[in-house]
Amino acid sequence: MGYNGVRSDFAKIMIFKYNKQINKKYWELLLKYKGMFGIKFPDKISITKQDEKMAKQKTIEISDYWNKDKELKENIFKIYKYELPKVLKCYIITTRTSATYLEKKCILLSMQVSSYNFSNPISTTIIHEFSHIAFLDKYSNMCKKLGYTKNGIQELKEALTVINNLEYKNINDKGYKIHQELREIVKKMWQANKSLIDIISTPQIIKEINLLSTIQKKKK
Repeated sequence: MGYNGVRSDFAKIMIFKYNKQINKKYWELLLKYKGMFGIKFPDKISITKQDEKMAKQKTIEISDYWNKDKELKENIFKIYKYELPKVLKCYIITTRTSATYLEKKCILLSMQVSSYNFSNPISTTIIHEFSHIAFLDKYSNMCKKLGYTKNGIQELKEALTVINNLEYKNINDKGYKIHQELREIVKKMWQANKSLIDIISTPQIIKEINLLSTIQKKKK
């Protein structure tokens, strides 16, 4: 189908695309922040023709590699009790970080994902980002009522992805350095009773999450 709509033969519900407007929109979003989770963001938009060419090529490469759709949906439901859309969309972007596009329930996957420094980076990152969609779409309002700050909810979503290592085969979701202690707490709680609501509702986690301040916006 070409780079505007690549489907792998064995994963027909996952569509990989490159979209110039979405790519630029995410770059513009990054420029509003100094960084988050210990990662420094760029100071200016940098999208070269070579970057775009590579991103288009990556739609084919990543689509040919991906083969975990069934496990993705089943385990997202198991963890978050959340039904993902029937057709999943993944837009390749030219930034070095991946992200979610919550309004459209799709993910933004860095064209550099293959070089991420952990095993099985493509599958790990795709599962990681769709986990964020499930959590944010279903549990954000609950978290607000429990006392999480707006930034705290973003920090929490990163800590929770340690659960992926327990429920998926051959996944190594390392998370960010700043969240490692919390991830260990989440891991032990999940192993004890596999209740996401119990984890989210734990006062110690709420307190520790709200003390974090890794999301840094630029001054206007």
